[in-house]
Amino acid sequence: MKFLLIQLYQTGDVVLTTHIPREIKKIYPDAEIDFLTFPANKPVLENSPYLRNILTINRKDGFKGFLKTVYEVRKNKYDAVLDFMNNPRTALICFFSGAKQTVGYATSRRKIFYNTLADRIEGSPGETKLSLAVPFIKGFKLENHNTRPELFTSEAADNKAAEVLKSFGIKDDDFLVTVSPTHKRDTRRWKLKHFMEITRFMTEEYGAKVILTYGPGEKEYIVSNVPVMPENVFLMPQLSLSEFTSLIKRAKLHIGNDSAPHHIATSFRIPTFIIIGSSHTNWVFNSPEHTFITKGMECQPCGKSVCSISGDIPCMEDLTADDVKPALKRFINNVLHL
Repeated sequence: MKFLLIQLYQTGDVVLTTHIPREIKKIYPDAEIDFLTFPANKPVLENSPYLRNILTINRKDGFKGFLKTVYEVRKNKYDAVLDFMNNPRTALICFFSGAKQTVGYATSRRKIFYNTLADRIEGSPGETKLSLAVPFIKGFKLENHNTRPELFTSEAADNKAAEVLKSFGIKDDDFLVTVSPTHKRDTRRWKLKHFMEITRFMTEEYGAKVILTYGPGEKEYIVSNVPVMPENVFLMPQLSLSEFTSLIKRAKLHIGNDSAPHHIATSFRIPTFIIIGSSHTNWVFNSPEHTFITKGMECQPCGKSVCSISGDIPCMEDLTADDVKPALKRFINNVLHL
C-alpha cells in the first residue's frame, strides 16, 4: 500500500507524528509511506527508514503552490491519505488526492472532505494521531502500539553537534543539560529569570554543563536578558534544525517548556523535565523518564494563548525556581541516580 501522511506544522507536531510510519510498517512491512509538510520541517523527517519521500508545500506559494501539491499527490496514486490537521488546506488536498481512502477525524468540522472517518482516541497527542491509522489495523488495541516519537540524525549533523560541544569544552562524560527557555506563546513560556536560577542550581549542585537553546528568531530574547552567560552555561550557536536535533541527542537531561525541543528529546529517550503552563500535561510522554511540574492553578490547563487572569500569567510567573528545585532534584535522583 502507498500512504501519504499530512502534518504541515508546527515542528513539535511533526515530531509527534513520526511514530505513525513506524507503526504502519509493523502491519504493512512493504508499505510505501510519504510525508507532506512545510519545508522548514523537512530536516525532522530526513533519515527516517520508515519514509520513502518527503513532500513539501510552501505557504508563501499560495494557490499556485496548492495546485502544484495536488498535482504531485494525484500523480503518486496513493491508496490512503491520512490528514492529521483537518484544516481547510489539508482537507482539500485530501479531497482532490484521488486516493482510495482519505482519512480524517470523525469530530472534524470538515468531515465531508474525507471518505473514511476515524474515532478520535482521547489521550496523548501521539495516541490521538494514531486514531487515523486504526482503519488499517485489524483488531486494533492501543496497548499493542508504541506512540513514542522517533527521529534519526545524519552523520554530518552529529559531527556538527560534536564540534559545538568541543568548542565549549564539554566532554562525553560531562553531565550535559539542554535548557530550552523559549516559546512563541507567552502562556507556555516560563520566565527566563526562573530558568537562569535553575541553570545555576544545575551547575552548582551537579557540576552540569548547560546549553541554552532557542528556535528561529528567539536568540535575541535570551541575549537581551542575559548578555553574559554564567560559568558553565553556554548559548547555543546558530544551528540548522537537523544539527539542533543532533545536539539535543547528546544531552543527558533536557529541561524546558512544552515545545519542540521537549519532543525531540523524548524521541531519543533523553530524560525530560518540563514546565507546564497553559498546555495539558498529556503533552508529556507517559514514561518514568519524562515528567513535568505545574503551578496547579484551577484554571490549568486553559489551552489559551492569552491569559484571562493577568498579563503576568500567574501559572508561569508565580511558579518559582524554589518551587521547582525539590521536584527536579527528586527526578534527577530517581531517574539519573545522581
